[in-house]
Amino acid sequence: MPKVKVSIAKADNYEEAQAGIRAVMEPLGGFGAFIKDGQSVWLKPNMVRPLPNVPALTDARFMAALIREIKEQTDPSRIVVADAPYRGYPGVKAFNFEGEYSGLKMKETCEKEGAEVIYLDEYKWEKVEIPSAKVLKEAEFSKLRNEVDVIINVPKLKTHVQPGITVALKNWHGFISWPYRRLWHADNLSQKLVDIFKGPGAMPALNIVDGIIGVHEFGPSIAGLPYDSKTIIASPDPVATDAVASYMMGWDDPFQVEMVRIGHYDGVGVGDLNEIEIVGEPIFQFEDWIRPNMDLIAVYPNVNVIVGGLCAGCKSRVKFAMENILKRGLWEEYFEKHGPLTIVCGVGARLPEPSEDVWYVGDCTQFGQKWDEEGNPRFAWDEETVAERRKLLEDPKAVWFRGCPVWFTALSDEIKERVRKAAEAEA
Repeated sequence: MPKVKVSIAKADNYEEAQAGIRAVMEPLGGFGAFIKDGQSVWLKPNMVRPLPNVPALTDARFMAALIREIKEQTDPSRIVVADAPYRGYPGVKAFNFEGEYSGLKMKETCEKEGAEVIYLDEYKWEKVEIPSAKVLKEAEFSKLRNEVDVIINVPKLKTHVQPGITVALKNWHGFISWPYRRLWHADNLSQKLVDIFKGPGAMPALNIVDGIIGVHEFGPSIAGLPYDSKTIIASPDPVATDAVASYMMGWDDPFQVEMVRIGHYDGVGVGDLNEIEIVGEPIFQFEDWIRPNMDLIAVYPNVNVIVGGLCAGCKSRVKFAMENILKRGLWEEYFEKHGPLTIVCGVGARLPEPSEDVWYVGDCTQFGQKWDEEGNPRFAWDEETVAERRKLLEDPKAVWFRGCPVWFTALSDEIKERVRKAAEAEA
């Protein structure tokens, strides 16, 4: 049985993007192997909230180069660029933002190349069943998938504080509607992402990764740092794409990345490097690429973290907030005005007395922990325990961040707001 191919090419900058795209596609048979003349094509980039100094989006210059190269190699009837960022930051904003790195607006740039732009959040959705899914048994998929012949996944090369990486598999979160994106965004996230690809019409024909400038350390966005990765990766297999990308980002065994391992054993793709044929440039690992770590306790001076039974959802949010504030140099100013901070998260976590300097994180803090007759810990969901804990959580002096999980920027936004108010009071 032939191995699945993953192609690697180099591109030092976005001026070389089209040549790099041509080089990465050549070992795969070029775009003609995936797009027939007269077919319609959907290019799905990674569109999130644009941020200064963090290249978190698929670059507009990369998309322009991709559209040009597709049109030079094939004769499609229609090229659509479409994505849905997330609730509170709609497509109309993301696609019309003037990029910090490119100085270009995605919509304007793609339309100049002859592509059509669609904001998926304003488009049509349909509920579908996914019988073979293990977590996401149903979801709302964009109807656009039924209106095109070929779907091409165009993610960004980034780390992610929760699943470790966000490349081909994670980019498919934008394939489903916002309410279903909110579901299972905890310890089940990796399985859910793999499940999406099992749905009807959900498998892309090709995955091509914008890794010319990547994001490392505490990605995917605010707390991430730019990295000159100067690389493009392409493959028809999203799991194999992520396996190669994760190795290049420092995971010696791609199975250490949960969604790669799940995708492999669920049969969605190939995650074992021994079963992947690397074509184009040889595989390598980026020098000094920093992977996110999830340590919380005794990491940040003057921040005491109390942890109970904590899922990856809220844990990643707390870590994201801590690193976001650290990278913006706000901790010293915050502690000077407010003193030490205590953060409490997870089922059964000890709840200190409420105050403005004690922050309870997540809906699950309302649930307790008890011990059975043999001394084994058990979750306490009974009304008495919940009522006792909620009395503290809902105290007028309490600071309780609700959510399952909490919003990514909830904690860091609160810190920034307090710093701002303190500065205004002194002015």
